[in-house]
Amino acid sequence: MRFGQKKASAVRTPRALERKTQSLYADDADGLERDVLNRKRLATQLARAIRDLAEETESAVVGLVGPWGSGKSSLLGQIETELANSDWYMGHHNPWAYSDFAGSAAGFFASLRDAVPEDVLGKEWRAIVGEWVSKAAPLGAAGGVAGVDGSGAIGAVGAVITGDRSPARLRESAANGLAKIDHPVLMVLDDLDRLAPDELLYTFKLVRLLGRLPNVYYLLAYDEATLTDLLEATDLVGRGSGRAQQYLEKIIQVRLEIPPMLPEQQAALANAAIDEICARRGITLTAGTNRRMQRIWQDCLTIYLDQPRSVKRLFTQVDATWPDVSGEVDFSDFVAVTFLRVFERPILDLLVGHRAEILQQPSAFSFGMRHESPQDRWARWKQRIADAEPRHPAAIENLLAHLFIYIRGAKEGTQYVGSSYQEDVTQRMGVGTSEHFDRYVQVGVPESDLAESTVRAAADELRAGQLGPATTELVRRMRGDASPALRKLRREHRASPLPASTTLPLLASIYLPAMDQKSGAFGLSPDFSIIGLAVDVLDQTEASTAVPLVEALAHSDTASLALAADIVRMGLKESDTPHPWASQAKAPVADALTAGIRSFASQPARSHPRLLSFLYAHLHLAEPANTRELVWEAIDSGAWDLKEVLGLLIPLGQASNGEDSWTSMGDFSESTVEDLLGVDEVLDRMPQQPELLDRHNPDSYFDRRVDADDLDARIEYALTGLERVRARRRQEAKAAESRQAPTLAGDSDQEPGD
Repeated sequence: MRFGQKKASAVRTPRALERKTQSLYADDADGLERDVLNRKRLATQLARAIRDLAEETESAVVGLVGPWGSGKSSLLGQIETELANSDWYMGHHNPWAYSDFAGSAAGFFASLRDAVPEDVLGKEWRAIVGEWVSKAAPLGAAGGVAGVDGSGAIGAVGAVITGDRSPARLRESAANGLAKIDHPVLMVLDDLDRLAPDELLYTFKLVRLLGRLPNVYYLLAYDEATLTDLLEATDLVGRGSGRAQQYLEKIIQVRLEIPPMLPEQQAALANAAIDEICARRGITLTAGTNRRMQRIWQDCLTIYLDQPRSVKRLFTQVDATWPDVSGEVDFSDFVAVTFLRVFERPILDLLVGHRAEILQQPSAFSFGMRHESPQDRWARWKQRIADAEPRHPAAIENLLAHLFIYIRGAKEGTQYVGSSYQEDVTQRMGVGTSEHFDRYVQVGVPESDLAESTVRAAADELRAGQLGPATTELVRRMRGDASPALRKLRREHRASPLPASTTLPLLASIYLPAMDQKSGAFGLSPDFSIIGLAVDVLDQTEASTAVPLVEALAHSDTASLALAADIVRMGLKESDTPHPWASQAKAPVADALTAGIRSFASQPARSHPRLLSFLYAHLHLAEPANTRELVWEAIDSGAWDLKEVLGLLIPLGQASNGEDSWTSMGDFSESTVEDLLGVDEVLDRMPQQPELLDRHNPDSYFDRRVDADDLDARIEYALTGLERVRARRRQEAKAAESRQAPTLAGDSDQEPGD
């Protein structure tokens, strides 16, 4: 189901698709509503009412009343078809085509003359009509009207204004001729509600004073509220006088009203439009999409899409713009945002203006906003929505709550904790995530965004083992900002597993650059995301195939070695039962790490900024004693300086005060020194530097803000921590001595035998 209770239709045949393609964009009798709303039945009823009226009176004016967009033009065409089949003559007059009464009158009677076949009334009657029109209108006014001046006999006679035949006598002759015709004439005047006030009066004067002829009936289509406003804008009626309705009642003898659409008709019309779009664009709607569309229909769209034209207006826009975002956005969210673009543009502008806040980006929140209650937040947003002056504020509030969890939490007076909802929105490429929001408001994938189509193409290349331009573009994007690309690639893997043989080398190629990228406020850091994806890929691979691939990765290069070590560590610790491939690859990767760390010893320790991560990986995959021995081997050989190693053991991170961010040193870890070097050994080898304790008193703040390349600051911080360990140990030794001293003294004072 999408809207109402209608079930999804199957994909149509090309013939059916051709018919529906015409109907979605049509604005006439072939419109979409003709079949869906059963307007044929209504047209039959209205045509019968006109025929019954013709039995009672020789001429009448009928009004077909309905709001803008209610399908009056379509219904007119069907009524004409019904009456034409009953041997009525049909004429059409378009008041828009004329700028004054004289011209409109000439055009009207030309249409009336052409409605009746020439062999029914003959040329003489047509000539009489021409002369009458010429005399009834000011001199020359009829001359520019097609069909009056240049149509043979009528033109010749119409040009002769002199003579003793008055307009009244000519009108009587024309009326006598019409009284004898075999079938009545229906003159159709559409879109009266689009005329200017003076033009409307011209038209009513024409129908009332000149056009009331035997066997001539009029069907006028209009929106009554608009017509009332137009009449009140004229001097004849006047605003607020209450005479507009009276004037209409004087002109219109019978009022036929288009009934409002029933809820099931609204839903049927909208579903027919969606079915057509899905068939044309090859869209398959999931159960989740249908549920979401059902909710936005009930809570918002049904209030706005109350006329056939409004339904078409929305879904023709959806159909026209969908190719730009196909496969890049969620269909239900796209329908909702397109609705805002078409019907409530100020609301869409409001969302764009507060993009960072509704997407919960940390930079958007002031101190006060961080601490406001959901109720206060909702009051603030409710006022913003009201200030945008939507037609139906409550419906817009409901729609925004469907689209954005931030607004929903405020509306419901709660806080949504956790990432499961955001993960769902991200998976379906919804508008409520920063990853996809711009695709909706730009109607297309911005240049700065990585299109899902590119990721899908790269995934296909990885599966085929033939890396091409899509993979190259994917790697380029990931070197700049890995997190969005990794999320998309992981979704591709979940849809259809990626092969480890091509995926692992690709991930290794961007692993070290990803370590330098900052993680967002939510979600995993880029390097951790790479590890997670690699583990997922290996879990979909037979262990007999996975282990050799991991070993080969570990022997490729430094980046590949780092990734191989980290994915094995993850595979060993992320569950109670280690992954089989991780258990089997542990020893070979540890050996590769040993060789890699020894190769690092060819250069000073400071030239390896990620030395700590390699040492920790070795510590977890090999025996701890082996790691310590490996480090001291490099130090004792003179390749590494102990102070530099200690400085590198101080981790770096990002700190922030909410406005600015900077690189900051982490804590000095005595346990890390113990694991990798042995604290006792380091204290024995390092000379005492008590002046560091004076310089950095434990009670004073140690400024940890540091340049990422400033190893000397990290060394000083590490040595200061080491001196504190040394000082603490001295104090502990003195305390132990003091606890033992009284006992020894007491024993020495006792007499023998006591």
